[in-house]
Amino acid sequence: MKEGTPMSINKRENGKWEARVSYKDPTSKTGYRQKVKNFARKTEARDWEAETLDSLNKGSDLSKSNTTLSRYFEDWIRTYKTDGVKRHTHDIYMGNLNHVKEWFDDTKIVSIKRADYQKFLNDFGKSHSLATGQKLHRQVHSAIRDAVADGIIHRDFAYKAKVTGSDPKPESEKVLSYEEYTKFRGYLIKNATYHRMTQEMMLFQLETGTRFEECAGMTWNNINLKRGIVHINQQWDAANQNFTKTKGGGKADGDITIGQKYCQFLRGYHQQQKEWLEDHRIPNPLNLVFWSDHGTIIQNGTANEQLKIICRRLGIKEVTSHAMRHTHASVLILEKVSLPYIQHRLRHLKLETTINTYVHFIEKANGISNQDALAFLDKGFYDDE
Repeated sequence: MKEGTPMSINKRENGKWEARVSYKDPTSKTGYRQKVKNFARKTEARDWEAETLDSLNKGSDLSKSNTTLSRYFEDWIRTYKTDGVKRHTHDIYMGNLNHVKEWFDDTKIVSIKRADYQKFLNDFGKSHSLATGQKLHRQVHSAIRDAVADGIIHRDFAYKAKVTGSDPKPESEKVLSYEEYTKFRGYLIKNATYHRMTQEMMLFQLETGTRFEECAGMTWNNINLKRGIVHINQQWDAANQNFTKTKGGGKADGDITIGQKYCQFLRGYHQQQKEWLEDHRIPNPLNLVFWSDHGTIIQNGTANEQLKIICRRLGIKEVTSHAMRHTHASVLILEKVSLPYIQHRLRHLKLETTINTYVHFIEKANGISNQDALAFLDKGFYDDE
C-alpha cells in the first residue's frame, strides 16, 4: 500500500493554485512520487487535496491514477480472461473492449462517474439487444470491481447501473415460415452441388437441425448412410482451425436420423467431392464432409452472405445460417411431431428449453390441434342430413 505524506497548496505566478501530494512508492528510485494538479480556485485545490488523502487512506494506488478504463480493461482481460478461457469467450471480451475504447477513449478510470457509465450503457442499448447489453455490463463491471480491489479507484461507478437494450426479435422473425421453408428447401435440393458448398451446408442444417459449427466439423466417419444416422460429437473451431467439443463441453453430443432419400443425395455429393479432390490432388486429411473444392472450410460469415443472396433471389425473409436449425424445429412442430422427439433431435438437455425456445410455434400448432380436436369431439351430436 502506498502511504501518503504531507501535501501542500501554493499560488503560482499565473494566478492558479497548485496542489501537490507526495506518496511512498517502492518502485521509485527515491521511494516517493508526487502528484501535482492546478486549479483556478484555492477551495478546489483543497477539495482535491482532501479527496486524494481520503483515497490514500482507503488504499488507492496513485501510481496508477493515470490509467484509462480502456487500458485497465485490456490488461485485466490479458491477465484473467485469456489463459484457460475458451476462444469464443475471449473474443467476446475483446469485442466489448472495443466498445469501451470507442466510448471512453483516453478517459482516466479515476475520472469516470456513475452518470458517465450509465450514458455508455444507454448509448450501447440503442443499437443492441438487452441480452447483449447485459453481457457487456457483466464483463466490464467485473473489471471495475477488481479495480476497486486493486486500490486504483475506491468507488464502483458501475454499481446499480441500469442496462438497456432493444427487444429481441421474436422467433418468427428468426426462422423461415412453412411456405418459405418449402420454397427454400426445394431450391437447395435442385441446385446444391459440391461446387456450391454453402448450399450443401444449408441443406444439411435444414435436414438435421445442427448448428453451423457442428455442420462445419462433420466428418464422413460420423455419417452412416446405410442406416441413416448422423453422429454428432464435435464441432469446428474456426479461430483455432481444429475440432472442439460441442456446446456445453460436449453436452450437445448425440445421434440423429436422416431419411434414406437424403442419404442417397449425400452419396451423390460424396462422389462429386471424392472425384474432384482426386483429380485436382487436393487432400482431405480430416475426412470432412464440407471440405470445399479449394481445400478449405467455409466460414460462418461467408455462408451468411451467400444465404442472403439466395433469400433475395427467392424473395423470402433474409435469415442467418442459425435459422436453419430453428426452421428445422419449427417445421417439425407444425407437422405435429412430438416435442420430446424434437428435443432429442436438437439435443437439448431439458424439454423446457425446447418449449421456451419455440413457444410461438407450439402455440400455433396447438391452435391447429384445437380445431382438429373440436371437430372430432363434435362428431355424433347432430348428424349431417
